[in-house]
Amino acid sequence: MTTSKLNSVRVLLPGRIVLACLVAALPALARAEEPAMKVWAIGDYYRVNPVTNRAFEDNPMLFPDSLTGHYKDSNLVWDAAGKTVSIKAARNETAAFQIIVERIGDAKLTNVNVKIGELVGPGGKRIPEANVDLFKEWYVNITKQSARQYSLGTGWYPDALIPCLRWSGDLFPRSFVLPFDVPDLLNSIGRRQRSQALWMDFYIPKERESAPPGEYKGTITISSDAGKVDLEVRLAVWDFMLPEENHLHGNFHTDTEIHKFPEELELKYYQLIRKHRLAMGTLGYAPGLKVSGTDLQFDWSKYDARLAKYLDGSAFTEKYGYHGPGYGVPIEILVLPFDVYPVKLYSENGQTHPYGKEWKFYRPWPVELPKEGPTPAYAEVWKKGFKAFQDHFDQHPGWDKTKLVVFLLSLDEAYDKQSAERMRYYGQLVKDAGATRLKYRVDGWYPMETMRYLAGVLDIAILGLGGWDPVAIEEIKKLGIDPWFYLGAGWTDGDVLQSRALSWIAWKYKAGSWTLWELDWNSLHAWMYPDTYPDANGHGFFVYRGETMGLDEPVASVRLKNMRRGAQDYEYFWLAAQRNGGRQRADELVNSVVRDIAGKMPYPITFGLPGMWSHNPEDWERARIKLGDWLEKGSK
Repeated sequence: MTTSKLNSVRVLLPGRIVLACLVAALPALARAEEPAMKVWAIGDYYRVNPVTNRAFEDNPMLFPDSLTGHYKDSNLVWDAAGKTVSIKAARNETAAFQIIVERIGDAKLTNVNVKIGELVGPGGKRIPEANVDLFKEWYVNITKQSARQYSLGTGWYPDALIPCLRWSGDLFPRSFVLPFDVPDLLNSIGRRQRSQALWMDFYIPKERESAPPGEYKGTITISSDAGKVDLEVRLAVWDFMLPEENHLHGNFHTDTEIHKFPEELELKYYQLIRKHRLAMGTLGYAPGLKVSGTDLQFDWSKYDARLAKYLDGSAFTEKYGYHGPGYGVPIEILVLPFDVYPVKLYSENGQTHPYGKEWKFYRPWPVELPKEGPTPAYAEVWKKGFKAFQDHFDQHPGWDKTKLVVFLLSLDEAYDKQSAERMRYYGQLVKDAGATRLKYRVDGWYPMETMRYLAGVLDIAILGLGGWDPVAIEEIKKLGIDPWFYLGAGWTDGDVLQSRALSWIAWKYKAGSWTLWELDWNSLHAWMYPDTYPDANGHGFFVYRGETMGLDEPVASVRLKNMRRGAQDYEYFWLAAQRNGGRQRADELVNSVVRDIAGKMPYPITFGLPGMWSHNPEDWERARIKLGDWLEKGSK
């Protein structure tokens, strides 16, 4: 690369990768022949195959209503003639799009760099530099389709989003640059690689004085040894704000041992999930406890020291380096350590374990069930344990925003009569303890008769969406039970709209929330081998372990970003419902995109099949924009 001046900062990261940040005076390169580099943009709801340069979602053979045509030249966010990207967002929202850097012919692109200028809006207001993030997309090779009818096929899917290093200095503006080549030797796609995708996030400040409504403009410069391309970014900011608190709490129930991570890494997981407007129900946290007869002695010191900043919300403030949505808001869910002895066991290598990958968390707490079964003393210990948590949290007035969940993992998806009896027994102990802040939960595809049996002791039922009967759900609500839903969603080679659809479906069917099992199961190898579960690529992980690639932070996936998009959409619906006629308007828009699917999916669930929803993601975006325009009019 020939430059008149070059400032270089080289950052060595632990592990396998060395990333370099370069800030350069970009050369004026020109060629008489056709440029060897083409740059275009697309929304955050596609994944572009780096070999074919077509979106995987451009698949009319599978989805007749998918977007097809010349989207390289024109799509909802991109105008090739004007080299312009146009996006719309509210305050306290993150808007995203992708840049595709494509090589033409046999040319090899080297030293590809990206430089982002400030976005300047009304009255000279600027989107702060700290609110802009750039990610290089990492491709995983799907060589075997997930065993579902909706697979988009094999190929290199962009999924992990590697954060480009960022820094600033007094002599030059802050830049985001991660130099790379196409083909990229790091990702090992080989000579067939025709393009590399980059992901852009723009977080809009929540204060109106910081981000007044109107259009903001900026320039993104993509350069290489083959030349440079300038893109204009136009960000239209609506005159309303998404709420700080999320009203859905879409969440991951995870047995990732976050409670054993170094606290600095644990914090980054929580902050990453918060920035995506999601929540976690994390297993493993427990205070110290000694039990003697029916006497319980708790040691809360380590428990409080570990969790206090999440329970009072300070983990999501400047004190801990956070800025973004949910500023200062406590975590929404905390799973308490209660569990009973496993019912079903299997033997392996001379040892006995419970069924399931999460066996390391199956253990009796606070005490083991006696061989003769539940005794009065055993019940007394459990009731004292429940009450101890309530009393302890009541001593901290600032900890009143977090839902305290009692979930007996060893009775998860247990359908026999004995299990139902045990579920009711422990739920009754919660009520008898007077621990009204504790919410008792069960998970499974339970029939209505089970819900009636558990009525009076059950607070949350996480039900399989495939068996979701809207009529029965109304009865469940009348029984005082909050219905959530769960299912397998977000396979890497499935329709990426699965991830966005979760929150739209929750709105459509008035579910309390949705839950997915696992955050980053088996992700230590997922960078190279996406088959995290048998016959299911990417199932059970939406966050990559950064340490695998020498990073000291977790890495979001494209699928996690689309869950954020759905969570933000939900807040549009919620805001609309606060206004006269808004609920009906939101319902009409959701129903125009998502079909009537609850209770109509076979088992195993084929989530995302043709006909479940519009498979043209621009239909979803047009619905969002239509509602955003309406909300802005109402704000005036």
